[in-house]
Amino acid sequence: MKKQLLMILPLVLVMLVGVGGVSAQDGDKKMKMDDDMSAMMKKMHTSPHHEMMMTHRENVLNFARTLRDMAANGKIEDPALARSALAEVKRGMEKMEEIRQSHMDTMSSDMLEKMKPMMEMMKAERTAMKEHVGALEKALMAAVPDAREVEKHAAALVGQIEKIKKDGMKGMKTDMGGGKKGT
Repeated sequence: MKKQLLMILPLVLVMLVGVGGVSAQDGDKKMKMDDDMSAMMKKMHTSPHHEMMMTHRENVLNFARTLRDMAANGKIEDPALARSALAEVKRGMEKMEEIRQSHMDTMSSDMLEKMKPMMEMMKAERTAMKEHVGALEKALMAAVPDAREVEKHAAALVGQIEKIKKDGMKGMKTDMGGGKKGT
């Protein structure tokens, strides 16, 4: 029995060292990928496209807050003003979409593939935002605007944008293969 253990132990050690070496190589590749993603994200955050997109997002947020607050007392005092605020929300979202598409057009197919998980997440967010804007439009286009619906959907839009701002890139690193979720 002792002889068998002495023969098996070196084999186990060789296997562990070999697996450790392969694991270290995988770790090096993962670190390089994390570094590449960090550099790519830093470049994106300092790009003019991103800056303009964030400016329009702030405008959408501000006008959505205004709509929410206008409807807070259960009645919209000035429907024309509320419709004007909605028009600005829609304009800001249209501009964000134009900028996003313009930026996407400059990306290589390799980059688009790397960014696919993040893009899918962002697409879901855009879809939800558009649904709230559509509901706001429906509520405000009535002869007597439905203040409860306006408040509900404007608040949801505000909450969604604030969550996106707060979360930033959390979770996207994991989706794109880098870092830990929530870091």
